Amino acid sequence: MTFRKKFLSLLLVGVMMLLVGCGGSDSGQKAVDEKATAEKYGELKKLASQLYEVTYDEYQSDYDYVKVYEKGYNNAAVPGACSAVTTGGYLGRNFDFIVSDAAEIVVRTTSKEGRYATVGMFGGMLWLNSDVLDAGLTDEDVKELIPHFMLDGMNEKGVAMESNVVNTLDAGGFTLHTNPGKKEVPQYCLIRYVLDRAASADEAVEIMKSIDIIDTLPDIYGLQKSNYELHFLITDKDKSYVVEFDNTKPDGEKMIVMPNEKISTNFYLHLADIPNNVYADYSEGIERYRKLKDNMGSVNSVDTMKTLMQSVRYTNTNRLDGEYAPGENFDNPYTGFSDHFSVGENPINYSNYREHIPEIIAEMKSNEAEITEILKDPKMHNPNHLWVTSHSVVYDLEKKTMSVAVYERFDKYFDYSL
Repeated sequence: MTFRKKFLSLLLVGVMMLLVGCGGSDSGQKAVDEKATAEKYGELKKLASQLYEVTYDEYQSDYDYVKVYEKGYNNAAVPGACSAVTTGGYLGRNFDFIVSDAAEIVVRTTSKEGRYATVGMFGGMLWLNSDVLDAGLTDEDVKELIPHFMLDGMNEKGVAMESNVVNTLDAGGFTLHTNPGKKEVPQYCLIRYVLDRAASADEAVEIMKSIDIIDTLPDIYGLQKSNYELHFLITDKDKSYVVEFDNTKPDGEKMIVMPNEKISTNFYLHLADIPNNVYADYSEGIERYRKLKDNMGSVNSVDTMKTLMQSVRYTNTNRLDGEYAPGENFDNPYTGFSDHFSVGENPINYSNYREHIPEIIAEMKSNEAEITEILKDPKMHNPNHLWVTSHSVVYDLEKKTMSVAVYERFDKYFDYSL
């Protein structure tokens, strides 16, 4: 049922209730409805600025978030530049996003027959900010969306999964279907679908092979111009995989499974020859990948993984003053094609960045100062679309724990266990 039809039906029911209710007070029924909603979805608790927590006991298992778009939330997804690494029984993941007041939500779900308990992170929706949540979230469709639109998570079996964006211009455009005719699951709902069901990383991959993974972003959110879809890092304490999609492949072969891969940023691994420094044209996040690869051997605890992920926080890897200095894509012979960075109105790429180094350094320093001010007050206007690590999370796959910090406030982590 479309939202319009649903709304008209509810309106008709409401009118009939008013007619038969003879103008009586509905405060008692409202209180009952609010209590039922809280019991179904759990109460949203504020933990800190821009950080919330909610536990779900019940939610739809075959969620279709088209209805959220129909309600007008057509700016729900903005591509993020993210980093993840798994090693030593840990998964570290940074979600990098535009500096904003977008809420980060710790989402916990309980175990039921046929589904595992999970914990993970929701975020990246500019319209779902502190003002909305602090005023009291009453929209049931949005409450239903939250547990399905997971950016990363882990289940009680120690299976963890996260998603990063890649530029589809390198892989034949959006992969709208992987297995036409099979059960359809949107990319942005895939983490929920898999973690509810998979007892191992191997089983997670088999589940993904058995369904039709669809990219609904072009149809729903109108993000064709952004050219981004997702790839996934899936791991347990013994094995890991990166799963990507390639629209140049025939139906049934569009899902690319790469075993033993342990790092994911924002370029297609199946199109890269990393030892020979060969990458697809629109690759991003190579500097972050290199830094993770060079330093992942230091990880032997939750704390050492936290330190590694802090080293690739977004405001650090986009500077010009360190070993991985040039910052993301500036001084990088593998990626001369990105227009992600610019000075004023002038795009900077590998062919012309050297002549602009003084301007670049000045702008980076200016941006750093602006980020500092914005982080003091996230509601501050952000005219330059500056980015930051919105959440940095570490999953311990053996002990089934999660530790998360938000908006680069690394002095305070929030801890959870399954």
